[in-house]
Amino acid sequence: MRNTRFVNTTIKFVSISLSLLIGLSPRSMAYTRFSDRNSRHAIVVDTKSDRIVYEKDSLTPTAMASLSKMMTLLITFDDLKARKVSMHDQVKILASDVNRDGTNMKLNEGDIVGLDVLLDSMMIISANDSALAIARHVGGDYKTFVKRMNDKASEIGMTKTVFYNPNGLPIYGEKYGKKITYENTTCARDVAILSKFLYDNYEKELTNITSKKRFVNTKKQIDEENTNPILPLFKESDGLKTGFTDKAGYCLAYSSRTNRGGENDVDNRLIGVSMGAPSKEARRDSAYNTLDFITQKYKTKNLYKKGEVLASKNINGMIKTDLCPDENISIIKRQDEKFKQRLVYKRVNILKDYDKPIAQMQLIDAWGNIATSVDLYPKVALKDANFIERAYYSGLALLGDITGSTKSDKPTYPVFTIMNESN
Repeated sequence: MRNTRFVNTTIKFVSISLSLLIGLSPRSMAYTRFSDRNSRHAIVVDTKSDRIVYEKDSLTPTAMASLSKMMTLLITFDDLKARKVSMHDQVKILASDVNRDGTNMKLNEGDIVGLDVLLDSMMIISANDSALAIARHVGGDYKTFVKRMNDKASEIGMTKTVFYNPNGLPIYGEKYGKKITYENTTCARDVAILSKFLYDNYEKELTNITSKKRFVNTKKQIDEENTNPILPLFKESDGLKTGFTDKAGYCLAYSSRTNRGGENDVDNRLIGVSMGAPSKEARRDSAYNTLDFITQKYKTKNLYKKGEVLASKNINGMIKTDLCPDENISIIKRQDEKFKQRLVYKRVNILKDYDKPIAQMQLIDAWGNIATSVDLYPKVALKDANFIERAYYSGLALLGDITGSTKSDKPTYPVFTIMNESN
């Protein structure tokens, strides 16, 4: 436990587009009386329910600085998983990798450095030269690697992010005879999406690096603290990454676990992003004060059990069916917070998408925002229905298709169809 009251977590990832794009969409914005006065842009999301607990101008594009290195890490993790590279790889440093701008590992041309060491130095002390060496080793060349960074950003839903290099340093050039500067660009919500994707897919590999308090390399005579200011303040913190350029200001992506116990019913994790703070101290205070407020005022509570009947409705307006979640549902919330329920029904092609939800229950907070959404399925899942039940459902779907009652994209009851696409 830390000096103030705070608790711990882990989380499971749902799917790339649905969990990240829907889970962190504007509909989940939740307001509190807390105000982060140190950041220009900020966001905090819990990873159990994808609820945005706090948000401040999180969609405005801004320079990304060294938070870019999280994507460099993700691309490397993907290739490690695919066994295209190994942590044991010995990387020969080229002249183009050597960079003394900002923080660095003091790499020199001809050095031989393990990929694991490069990753540690990139994430713990934010070594810019290490990021270049990693990108070249993993991607073959910088240009190819940066393309992969942008492709991955698009894949996981980072809609306001553009990468120009692997480390986030400003790039200086000239256009029409005028000097120009451009940098990797993102927004706080995109950084939260990237952070969540890393934890959901590579939590162990990630925290093995980002939870380290120091980076030590005797060959280079380096013994430096992790740049993340939250690590020594919160025992439950295990990441993530700092960043700074003049344009970006002081930035931090951070995470902290909340374990089951006390007033928390289940494990959870908070992911926060602070961007544009005016100083290192303001960046630290932003993250600390935000975590302190949320962990004291909000707890992760069980809402519904797997298989619990949450609603009953007639499929195609004819057959009454109980609707249930297919997993236990939890959410981070204030102790006295109540939600209104709103049902949204789906059209499901029972031949192609028999395992899709047939409805969604949206939980609406006091400000009219969707705090989270719960997918609902028939009490007896379509895939588990017997022959007679399947035949009956098929006949019902065909009848609806013939009469045209299954065409609506906003049905007022769950719809089974054969001829139309699911929505």
